[in-house]
Amino acid sequence: MNSTELKAAAQQAWEDDDLAQAEQHFLAALAIDEQDAGAHYELALLYKNMEPSNWAKAQQHNARALALNPGDEAAAWNLGLAATANRDWATAAAAWTAFGEPATAAQLAQAQPGAEIAIRIRLDKQQEVIFAHRLDPARALITGIPLPDLGIGHGDILLLDAVPRGAREKNGISYPVYEVLERWQAGTPATYVLEAEVPDEAAQDTLFKLAAEHQLPVADFDFNVASEAPKWLVVRQYGVAADEDQPVADLIAAWLTARSDVIIRDVYVAYPEE
Repeated sequence: MNSTELKAAAQQAWEDDDLAQAEQHFLAALAIDEQDAGAHYELALLYKNMEPSNWAKAQQHNARALALNPGDEAAAWNLGLAATANRDWATAAAAWTAFGEPATAAQLAQAQPGAEIAIRIRLDKQQEVIFAHRLDPARALITGIPLPDLGIGHGDILLLDAVPRGAREKNGISYPVYEVLERWQAGTPATYVLEAEVPDEAAQDTLFKLAAEHQLPVADFDFNVASEAPKWLVVRQYGVAADEDQPVADLIAAWLTARSDVIIRDVYVAYPEE
């Protein structure tokens, strides 16, 4: 087969979910024409989509694609993504600059939370959209508390895909929703689940106020269900992110002092699994 036929065969193998065969066809095409920027780009994309992603090879072929076609913004973005995954800040900085978002290696290595965005976390058929703060074009810091079953926690840093899919409204503002590729770095806090009988919304507001005073992130895990219920949902689950047990115990004690009509049913660490 010639180069064109090999690339077509690679795409067909990819569609058939035979990524190993697709890789071999792309490599064979590049053996015929090493300066085929498109083949380098597609092969890099293949490495990105493998399970697990092969970021080293994705970076190698995205770098070659961009060198052959310096105006290719898609190759620049994917190079920035792969270099970020590999913690190669110099390459990532050059790629983001080529993409149109100038950055230095030092800025990326010490990135601080920026604009708020929405991200979609998926696990099998379960998914949740949660808000986070962007660190750079490819990373976001989780500032909320995802549902424990999703395998993501408060403080995790996630790699994101480039193109948003859908939007989520918050306080009258529409935020694009980005898909998660993988966890780049795990945060230290555990997710505690607090199951309680909460007589009214005012008691819940007290919990949220006390959590803010104790500097503990808290989330109402029953928000979606409760928002559709005909009346106040008394038995509720809350997520609390903390590095150790004592701050959670102190929060609960303060809540019970302020609202003696609250009944604590259970408290346990749901993520990470012990």
